[in-house]
Order: sequence, then structure tokens, then C-alpha cells
Amino acid sequence: MYSMNPLTHLRKQRRAAQLVEEALLLSVALVVLSLLVGGMESILKAASNYTSSIWSQISSAISSMFSTLFHW
Repeated sequence: MYSMNPLTHLRKQRRAAQLVEEALLLSVALVVLSLLVGGMESILKAASNYTSSIWSQISSAISSMFSTLFHW
């Protein structure tokens, strides 16, 4: 089952542990990346809503001031 050299078995275990560690780090990185993308998406949506709100307020203010001159 084991080779004659016990160090070979330890090297294989260490290599397997490194692969598991790298897989865990990769999964953590993917989770963090998805959280960042979700956060950026919500920030962009909030900025879009804010800009749309400001534009509608400016438009209604201009419309009320110059309703006889401009019709939009």
C-alpha cells in the first residue's frame, strides 16, 4: 500500500493539502467577487434613480416656470 520511502507518502499528503487549500481560496475569492459585483450593481442603480429623480424635478420646475413658452 505504501512505498518503501515514508517521505513519499508525506509529500503526497502535503501536495493534496495544498490543492485543497487552493480550492478553498479560489471559492472564497469567487464569493468576494460576486459580493463586489452585487454591491456595484446596487450603487449604480441608486445613482441612476437619483439622477432620474433630479432630472424629473428640474424638468417639472422648468415646465412650471415656462409653461406658456415651452411644451414638453
